[in-house]
Amino acid sequence: MKTKIVSALALILLLTVGAYAQETTATSKKEVRKQEKAERKARMKSDMKDLGQSAGSAASEAGQGIKRKAKVAGAAVDTTAQKVGRAVNKGLDKAENAIVTEGDKLKAKRDSTQAAKARRDTL
Repeated sequence: MKTKIVSALALILLLTVGAYAQETTATSKKEVRKQEKAERKARMKSDMKDLGQSAGSAASEAGQGIKRKAKVAGAAVDTTAQKVGRAVNKGLDKAENAIVTEGDKLKAKRDSTQAAKARRDTL
């Protein structure tokens, strides 16, 4: 009878230990899954942060490039506008000189006609 009681106690003890081991294994598996999920989440968050920073730096570089190109284009437009302004001023000066010359010719012609009339009238 002692052997049956010891056997029964040993069986109960083994069953209890087995159940406890199974429970702790299940719990540890859950914890492992939770930890893996947390690690994946942290890794994803880090990747997204890095992606955002790289996108931001790429946008900054693109903005700087556009700014430089706009500056160069603005300088080119300014230079071209100055050249056009000089050409227009030269054209206006030539036109003014032509108008003045033509006016002087007409004035000289009128003066010579009046002088001829005056000579005729005095004779």
